[in-house]
Amino acid sequence: MEKAAKKSSSSKSHARPAPASKRSRLSKADELTALREQEELRLRTAAEFDRYRKPVAKERRAATKSGVWELVQEILLVQDGFDRAFQSEALRSDLETYQAVRSVQRQVHQILEKQGIMSFESVGQAFDPTLHEAVDAEPSHRFSDGTVSRELRKGYVWGGKVLRPARVILAKNQPPGRTLQRIAPK
Repeated sequence: MEKAAKKSSSSKSHARPAPASKRSRLSKADELTALREQEELRLRTAAEFDRYRKPVAKERRAATKSGVWELVQEILLVQDGFDRAFQSEALRSDLETYQAVRSVQRQVHQILEKQGIMSFESVGQAFDPTLHEAVDAEPSHRFSDGTVSRELRKGYVWGGKVLRPARVILAKNQPPGRTLQRIAPK
């Protein structure tokens, strides 16, 4: 048994180690493989992060835009309040108050314009359902059928999109030869 053990140990001892140049080639090849794997892992991780980042950034922009959109809608309500105030006789009779309120309204208007929010003219324009919200119709000798005869609330656009349609009343003319008649009670 000892001879067999000696034989097996002697056969192991005769195995020659790989030459140093072969070992360095193998380790360099292993290093290159490891570097390629690391680079692939880095690229996959970067791609996964990019796939995550894009929707999150889009959601963040949408939330920000939505918040700004809501804020602008609220500011437009303040602007509407100014418009109603200027129709008041009480405000017109007090010149000093009128001028102060007008100054504040101009500041709000300038802030809106600075952000690219613009009102648009509706009276005398043909009804456009993308720009106007028709709430009523009235007889008019001044405007043709389907034309905006009065504006109840201004409309605004922002970045080429309708921020808020104008609330309007349309002209509705009677057919030729027909007039409205009051029927007297009997």
